[in-house]
Formats: sequence, structure tokens, C-alpha cells
Amino acid sequence: MVETKDRPIIVLKYGGSSIATTDNVKAVAQQIIRCKASGEDPVVVVSAMGESTDHFLTMAYQITEHPTARELDMLLSVGERISIALLAMAINSEGPYEAVSLTGSQVGIITDTQHTRARIVEIRCGRIHQVLEQGLIPIIAGFQGVSTDKEITTLGRGGSDTTAVALAAALKAKQCRIMKDVNGVYTADPRTVEDAHIINSLDYDQMLEFSATGSKVLASDAVALAREHRVEVAVGRTDSGAVGTIITSDNFTRSGVRGIVAKQGLIAYKLAKQSDLDQVLADFSAEGIPVQGLHSDGIKPVLLLEVSSQDMQKSLNIVCSKSTWIERTFRYKRPYSRLSIIGAGLEPGRELFGRILSILEEHHITPRWYCCSPVRVSFCIPEGLTKKTVKLLHRRLISSTLTSPVDA
Repeated sequence: MVETKDRPIIVLKYGGSSIATTDNVKAVAQQIIRCKASGEDPVVVVSAMGESTDHFLTMAYQITEHPTARELDMLLSVGERISIALLAMAINSEGPYEAVSLTGSQVGIITDTQHTRARIVEIRCGRIHQVLEQGLIPIIAGFQGVSTDKEITTLGRGGSDTTAVALAAALKAKQCRIMKDVNGVYTADPRTVEDAHIINSLDYDQMLEFSATGSKVLASDAVALAREHRVEVAVGRTDSGAVGTIITSDNFTRSGVRGIVAKQGLIAYKLAKQSDLDQVLADFSAEGIPVQGLHSDGIKPVLLLEVSSQDMQKSLNIVCSKSTWIERTFRYKRPYSRLSIIGAGLEPGRELFGRILSILEEHHITPRWYCCSPVRVSFCIPEGLTKKTVKLLHRRLISSTLTSPVDA
């Protein structure tokens, strides 16, 4: 079936939970077919099914404690290839449209040479345009590409989001739709706060704050790329197909709180002296251990880290080997959480900032390690206080001012 008329290109991205089972894959195929039938040209990006990427990682570390980055990329890129083949099969078996599965390298996603954390440097869209002109639906493997050295590379966590936005920019798509198992971006985690609302509209800067501080709805690299290329991003729920949140270049400057994000499982290291810091940070970067914050207690630098159980001992070894003295300011069973309040008019000296401090003081919650800007206030508390504090702040700062989903 060859298309002759112009059709707007829509990039559709489906995450691992959206295609976790073969029944899920069939349901997604139906949604893509409906998109095509509506007069749009879907370009589909998919992640690996379910938790398969984590499963592959577990297998790798069962083989060796030190797998090379190149071989990890070869292994991890398999998950998306399984997904694209099954989804193309599902569409082809259903009809009336035909789909073709394509890897990142086949569609011209060119990256730098950094294995496991590669960056896209170019997308050569000729193959995709050729497929679309033939009336086919391209089903593209997210999370991967081919380096300038002709090696298979992966983009790191959230890489499929980045793939989708990068393709939308390169193809000048009408919209990039990120389909997930949630309805959109909420004012707080609805699993913690029962009356959390969907935020209908966010600008790029606000969404970047949500992503950078711990929201898992959209990868921060993808948001930054969308902002750079002015790609409109929609976040919706896979099972219903409904879009809940639109992210655009519109600047929503209304003062107030848009949402609260909690990042749990952080640990804190207090270093002996400032001169130890540069080498410790370099070693963490080399090991791929993310630093969530850099603060000071007034004398010594404090590092906040998001560390998996796998990296816990590794991070401690780095700090102990590079720092002449270290104070571990955490207990493993009681790490910290960082709470981030996102909105406008939040800088110190403004009424809203003072109100946040008053609410915390009223309930005897002592925050540590502030980070403040006009659009965000972040601070840390013991992890055990997370749910209580998020519910409290949401009730006092958001729920009391809303009767319907948050609009811009």
C-alpha cells in the first residue's frame, strides 16, 4: 500500500511496560493501526519488553564482575530488536497496513563513541522517508545507534525517550507522543498522594525540572533535546491512548507550585577537604555513578549520590581511596530523600519560599542541603519522612488551591 498524499508525521514511543507481554504488543499494534487510519504517518519507537534490559544486565554480571562496555552494548541492544520484530509481526498479521522493523543503525542514528552512554550526533533520515513513501510503518529500536567508529552503541537509561524526540526533530514531526502506563505528569506521585492531579500543560523548563529531580515520566536528556529543537511532546496512557500532558515552548510564568517530586534512596558522603572533590567526582563519572547533588555544610563538601546496591561498595571504595578522611553521614537502612517543589516565584525572599519553610517548621521537619532557584526549591530529609512530607506539602501548597486538573 503506497501513500501518495501528504500526511503529518507523528512519532509514537512505547516503553517497556507498555509492551511487557505479547498481549500488550497486540494492543499497541491496534493503536498504531488506528493512528495510521486517522490520516497520520506513525513512526514508532519502542523499548525492550518489560524488565528484559535488567535481566540482560544481571546475566552479564553473573558472567563477570567487569563486563566491557562494548560487549554490554552488544548485549543490551538485543532487547529492542526483539520488541521491534514482534510489534511489526503484530501489525502485519492484523492488516490492512504493513510495518517493517528497523534497528537504530539501519535508520541512520549516528552517535559518538561512548559505549553505554552514547550521545546522538546525527540522524540520516533517508531510510525512514523511503519506508514512509512506500506506505509502510517503521518500527524503530530505541536506546541504540551506531557510532562514528561503526560500533553498536546504547544511549543509557531513558535512551528510548531520547531516540523518539531526536527522530521527531529530524523528521520535523507534528508531535512526539510518549505512551506510558501513567496518564501524564502529575502534581505528585499518585501512589503517594491520592488527590494528585494531572498537569495539562508544562513548558520545557518546567518539565526539565521534573525530570532532573527524579520524575520518571520523561528522561531529562529527551526534554533538553525537545527544548533545543522545539519539539512538542505529549505524554499519554498506552491502554487508553489518551494524552494527559502537553509539553511545549509556551512559557507558563504563573506564580505558584506546579508539582512536587521525591527522589528516594540517596546517600550522603562528607569529604575531608575541598581539594579531594575533583578527583572523587571524576572517578564517579568514570564508573557511571550519578551525583544527584553537591552541597556544603559550611566547611566540608557533601556529595549526594543515587547509588544502587550494586554500586554501594564501589562508591565507598572510591571516596575512601581519594579522600584523606571521610564521614559517612548516612545509615544504609535509612538514606535520604530529596524533595523538589517546582513552579514559579520560589526564590528566597518571596512569599512562597517563606511559606514552605513555615509549613516544615510547623510540623517539626528539619530540611538539609537546600538548593533554590526561581523555579525550584529542593532539600533533603530522612527517607522515612518522605510520604508524610510530600502529602503535607501537596495538601497545603497544591490541593488547597485546586478543584480540577492543573491547567496552565
